Amino acid sequence: MSREADLYERELARYRETLKLGAEAALDRYGMTLINSLNPAERARALKSFGTEITEAIDYYNLGVQAGVEDNWTEAIEAFRKALEIDPDLTQAIYNLAICYEKTGHTPQAKQMWEMYLQITGDKDEVEAIKSHMAEL
Repeated sequence: MSREADLYERELARYRETLKLGAEAALDRYGMTLINSLNPAERARALKSFGTEITEAIDYYNLGVQAGVEDNWTEAIEAFRKALEIDPDLTQAIYNLAICYEKTGHTPQAKQMWEMYLQITGDKDEVEAIKSHMAEL
């Protein structure tokens, strides 16, 4: 790794740590200079913490993924639902929303999302796997 790349990675790590202190601290120290260097979920979360209105389905999707990684299923459900309000055909959000509903014990909603997903997926192996999974719910 070059010296410049190493410096950049260290500063990006500092930026991530500063974001943990709060939006104001991050904006004071860095402004918006490193926001697009974050991974998509971190970027969406930072924008939200800065008070920026989230308007893109993919940003809500990424917030949902990050919430799911943190086992925050309620927040993930909210984010995936908002993503689908903006883009009803965002298949990844439908899939992940089904999983979130399962994780929270909302089986009827999970089945509804799986049915939606089955209608749009073209992968025959996946269809069979999901049908089998749904039979176990």
